[in-house]
Amino acid sequence: MGQTRATLIVYIIQMNPIYKLIEIIVLIVLPLLVFYLRSGWSQKEINVNVIILPILWYLTYALLHELSHIFGCIVVGAAITDYRLMPHFWEGDFGFAYVNVNGGFEVNTRSLIILSFPYLLDVLSVFIGFLLLNKLRIKNSFLFGLIFMILCLRPLYDIIDNYIGIIMLDGDLVLISKIIGQLITYSFGIVAIVFIVTMNLILLNKYKKYPYPLLENKNK
Repeated sequence: MGQTRATLIVYIIQMNPIYKLIEIIVLIVLPLLVFYLRSGWSQKEINVNVIILPILWYLTYALLHELSHIFGCIVVGAAITDYRLMPHFWEGDFGFAYVNVNGGFEVNTRSLIILSFPYLLDVLSVFIGFLLLNKLRIKNSFLFGLIFMILCLRPLYDIIDNYIGIIMLDGDLVLISKIIGQLITYSFGIVAIVFIVTMNLILLNKYKKYPYPLLENKNK
């Protein structure tokens, strides 16, 4: 009975658009807005990008996460029985996507690899995004924001969103903790979040008033 009630509460929270909206505003929209407001781009560019980019993010975040699970299934040769690559928001479902495998997720290496792939991708994405935004001189505000959002902000949302799942006893990290233990799993989550936040803060500081400093240096 208690298990059923907990599952119902988790499902209600996942289906609640307000819960997801708050997450999106705090972890995607606000960092993106801060990034643009500190930049040297025009207000018109900022307004357009802050509206369009979060929409593009919403259409891709679950897709990339679930495709990572599918890639993990391919690596270990697991048979996929069912999947949903993005939430069915047109049905009122704003946060539920999944990949189911034959036999379910058991306490073994196969399940660990499948469940871990999205978070390994998250850390790698931030590393690649950080290198790209440090090396490339992108003067297009939309392209710059797209790279920052997909490679740097998306992983932050992905890990924190699943870390919240720990509180609700639901999600990938809970299943991973049953395989390698809670200490290792939750420590990895904390380290990953600190790493991603640090990389994003460095980028925010480095590209203050961007791209004006680059243009000034080029004219010297």
